[in-house]
Amino acid sequence: EFVTFIKLVNGGQGEENKTPVVHYKMLDTITRGGNRIINLCHRGIAKTTVMGEYLFLYIATYGELPGFGKVDLAIYVSDSIENGVKNMRKNLEYRRDNSDFLKKYIPSAHFTDIRWEFKNDAGHTFIVKGYGAKTGVRGVKELGKRPQLAVLDDLISDEDARSATVIEKVEETVYKAVDYALHPTKNMIVWSGTPFNAKDPLYK
Repeated sequence: EFVTFIKLVNGGQGEENKTPVVHYKMLDTITRGGNRIINLCHRGIAKTTVMGEYLFLYIATYGELPGFGKVDLAIYVSDSIENGVKNMRKNLEYRRDNSDFLKKYIPSAHFTDIRWEFKNDAGHTFIVKGYGAKTGVRGVKELGKRPQLAVLDDLISDEDARSATVIEKVEETVYKAVDYALHPTKNMIVWSGTPFNAKDPLYK
C-alpha cells in the first residue's frame, strides 16, 4: 500500500530507482504492533526518503498509520536544524508542490523551517515540528495534544561522531526529552540511521 502511494505521488514521472526489497522490510516494521522501531542501515539506502519524507506525506494524505491509528502531531529530530531539518522541509515542500496527487489530497500546506502543517481533503490537520538532536526537544504541544509520532533521523553527523560531548547531548535528547515529549498512552518512535562507532546511541 505504501509503495503504491509513492507511485501515486510521483505519477507519470516515476522514481529514480526501483523499490528494493529492503524498503518493504523497513516499512513492515511500522505495522507489526511495536512502537519502538529502529532501522540500522548503510548509507544511500533512502532511509530519510522512505521513513521520513514519504511517511509524513502518507500521514498527511490519509490521517493515520495502519495498525496505529490517527496521527495529528509528529516531531522530526535530525542532526541539526540547519542541516537535517531544513533539508526535510525543502524535500517535503518540493514533493507536495510538484505532485498533482498530493495537491489534490492535501490541498493546504504551510511550511516554515521548523514547522510543517498539512490539511487533507477530509479536513484532517497534521503537523510536524522539527528539532536538532544537539539542542533538544521542548514544549511540544499543538491542537491541545502531545505528538503521537517521533521520527529520529541520522542524529549524528560525521563531525559529531568524533565528539563525546555531542554524543552525550544526543543521548539526553533520545532517552529523556523525546520520550517525555510524546503522548503518554499512544506513541511511536521510528529511529533510522547509519551508526559511526560503538559509542553511537543507535548501538545501545
